[in-house]
Amino acid sequence: MRLVIKKTIVLLAIFLAVPFTIIAINWHWQPVSLNNTSKYLFLITETASFPWGIITSTILFIAFCLLLQKKTKKRIILLWLLLVSAILSGQIIKSLLKSQIAESRPYVLWMAQEYNISDQQFYSKSLSERKEFIHQLFKNSLTIPSWLSNHWQNETGYALPSGHTLLAVTWALLALTLLEFKQHYAIISFIIIWTIFIELSRLLLGMHSPIDIITSILISWIISLICYFYAKKWHIVGK
Repeated sequence: MRLVIKKTIVLLAIFLAVPFTIIAINWHWQPVSLNNTSKYLFLITETASFPWGIITSTILFIAFCLLLQKKTKKRIILLWLLLVSAILSGQIIKSLLKSQIAESRPYVLWMAQEYNISDQQFYSKSLSERKEFIHQLFKNSLTIPSWLSNHWQNETGYALPSGHTLLAVTWALLALTLLEFKQHYAIISFIIIWTIFIELSRLLLGMHSPIDIITSILISWIISLICYFYAKKWHIVGK
């Protein structure tokens, strides 16, 4: 286990560098942060949104199976069980923490300041009422583009932790721990880069604060270590 901790610590530091840099420069989300590249970040963030996140996870699962050494029916079934457990446990933890911590999203805090409505008032509304509120507020807006307004309408829940980041970081850490980096460096590097852009997209689209991202990364790291323990126990990976 100490070996896999050493193996993942560098990647953990890379992922944590994004939110800690945001904290260091004291950056807070505002509409002026939006630019010509924001739409591309939105398209990237959609790969971890429902239902596209399911498609992304399915593709990654197939890739893991194809790259698995000494493929047998039993090992593929155990790999499937391990990966599904990792992804689902992260999302369950996310849902439980969101309801308990009840942290407002950055865009909600901005709306509260800009339009004279408290974030508590916003979250006291039902999900359908929140969606309609955002729709009416920004349907003719020159500040908030329609694609972002629509994204906000679909994500009116609480912030901490970030489910998108949990999904992406978990896949990246699983790729590093379950696949041979020297043999499959291209796909592992691609997943890592994708994960970094997911982090950035959640921050730059007003969906999450750095603390949300940090929490998600640490949860994903713990999940990946547990998965590696069982991967070794079930002989999915070698020594």
